[in-house]
Amino acid sequence: MKCEICGNKATTICPRCYRYVCENCIDPVAMYCIDCSSFKRAQEEDYIRIVETLRKKIEFIESSMEKCFDCPLLKDEVMRSMRILKELEVTAKSEGFENLLDKILSIKDKIQNIGINYLVKFKMRSLESG
Repeated sequence: MKCEICGNKATTICPRCYRYVCENCIDPVAMYCIDCSSFKRAQEEDYIRIVETLRKKIEFIESSMEKCFDCPLLKDEVMRSMRILKELEVTAKSEGFENLLDKILSIKDKIQNIGINYLVKFKMRSLESG
């Protein structure tokens, strides 16, 4: 078989697109063909941008917690941020996105602590009023 990228003798198959590729057209780190490997790098960069946006949102939530506590959007945004981070963490682990995983882990504890603090404060307020 010939490499479907450059035409040289194929030595393996890309596990993502299943094309026959030679050793020159395979990324030795990702073990994908060079086309799929560049796609995966771009995909990880997109996910990292999402995490950076979440980081900014988390910082805003943390700074606004006291004055915005009664806003129903605050609770929704805290829970949404936690869910997105968890989904991205699963993706990062399954796809081998180490940079993404590092970024997620750097803010995961912060959003979980914000969520716990919110729920505790919410429960305490309901006990005081009830």
